Amino acid sequence: MREYRSASQILFGHLPEQTVDADGGIWKVKRWNDPKAESTIDTGALREELIRAASPWRDNAQDGGFVDDLYQQRPVRVRSLNKDEGIWCEPFPRLYLCQTCKRLHDDPMGRCECGSRRRRGQLPFVGYHDACGSIKTPYVRKCPRHGQRAVRFPGTASAAELIFYCPVCNDVIHRGFGAACDCDQGGALSFTVHRSGTVFKPRGISMINPPKREILTQIEQAGGGERALEWVLSGMAGRRLTDSAPAQSPESIRRLLEERGFDAATIDAMVAAMPAGPAVQAVGPALPTLIRGVAEREARQIALATFESRITIPDLLGRAETASVRSLYETAYPSSLARAGLGRVELIDRFPVLTAQFGYTRGPSAAGEGRLRTYRDPNGDYTVYGELAQTEALFLRLDPVKVHAWLIELGLPIAPARDARAAASAIVSAMGPPEAPTDMTVRVTELVHSYSHAFIKRAAVFAGIERSSLSELVLPTALSFFVYAAARGDFVLGGLQALFETELHHLLNGLVEDEHRCALDPGCEDTGAACAVCLHLGEPSCRMFNTALSRKALAGGAGYFDITATAS
Repeated sequence: MREYRSASQILFGHLPEQTVDADGGIWKVKRWNDPKAESTIDTGALREELIRAASPWRDNAQDGGFVDDLYQQRPVRVRSLNKDEGIWCEPFPRLYLCQTCKRLHDDPMGRCECGSRRRRGQLPFVGYHDACGSIKTPYVRKCPRHGQRAVRFPGTASAAELIFYCPVCNDVIHRGFGAACDCDQGGALSFTVHRSGTVFKPRGISMINPPKREILTQIEQAGGGERALEWVLSGMAGRRLTDSAPAQSPESIRRLLEERGFDAATIDAMVAAMPAGPAVQAVGPALPTLIRGVAEREARQIALATFESRITIPDLLGRAETASVRSLYETAYPSSLARAGLGRVELIDRFPVLTAQFGYTRGPSAAGEGRLRTYRDPNGDYTVYGELAQTEALFLRLDPVKVHAWLIELGLPIAPARDARAAASAIVSAMGPPEAPTDMTVRVTELVHSYSHAFIKRAAVFAGIERSSLSELVLPTALSFFVYAAARGDFVLGGLQALFETELHHLLNGLVEDEHRCALDPGCEDTGAACAVCLHLGEPSCRMFNTALSRKALAGGAGYFDITATAS
């Protein structure tokens, strides 16, 4: 069997141990053939992102030691699809159905007892065990007298309602499936159609990863996360981080590189390549250690994303050729940003993103539930299946002063602030890390994430594309998020650029002024004010599993837009 799929489709839908429909049958992916090892990976950031994503399973002792291995620097390698070699699949499940009489067979071809020689289809049900991660072909007993079996479908997708009977004597053999798993975890197999999300749910990450290692070197020489945090808090002056951030001492650089997993030889080479100059001490607000680490990581992501490509509204104004276009960028755009409570919107036309899958679960779909199964090499090292891409993105940062005012209106304790930098510092100082969130963390994350979803749903309409063609990267401590064009779906490159250059003010005005109620209210509002009708996005567009969302954070009397409309 040979069929063709895009690399992105394979990354999200054709992972090892996943079942797929192809060539008129059902198959299980056994392996990616000779996948390519990606060498330009920010291994430190990758390790941090994997730890963050897998922590819910570690908290429930369901990660198989994955997070502990990451902390102990167990090697992790990113492998991408080898487009020349493809992937290897095998038929699964191996229980075949005669299309004429519904008898069940163990082989796909041959003469059925009814006389049919047609190619047999597969019974589309599988058995899975969430504890051990196994997936099995369902076992159906044969009639003890006639050695045959057939199935009667009840008209539903429920495996429990299938009726298995003898096509000769018509006696019912059993109803539904049932079998204990033969693993050492105990418990019974669950049965459902192979396409169900409970059979296989990929677990992945998205992170900014520059295409060249020299960019990582320059960012680290400029001060890494600590300097990036100061740069973001101060308004991202200059074209890139290195334009405004002087280098630090070799000792500081060495410590940062060690924390991010670089080997000794690479660190020595980087330090040796540093230009001579006076040492500069770390800057930025005095933050608790845990939240400072999160804030530096998120600020560093912004610095990496904007290093090679960054188009601002002043850039658009500078190249405007007519009075009407100048008025658009000089008057209409700033007014719309203010009404929407945004401090900046920028276009990144070469957004370097790594999308990767590090494992899967079977059974419960919530993060931390079920047993996390990771991909490992024969020597025990970890494999992450990924795709490196450069696409286009919009970077949006909320106005720290207006976020500060909104938090005060909510009654949250926060230090006073006189300007944007002080407001941003006060907000992040009151936040806690994801594993120990404060009320401030919950509120800010909910605001930024809800804003991102509302923006994506409207941006898809303005760009004329499917929502699934857009993805998000949410950075709560930076009050920011990226909306980027995914390498899947029907997205046409240039859609976000056209939106940024011509329609941004209409999008933002509508975002603030249009109806914020849900068609499912009052039920939706009473259960969190976020559902598939109003704010939810499909996976993999949302990496937070549609959590930390609420329309009330945006509008409804005490929302962010209520504050910004009053202020403007």
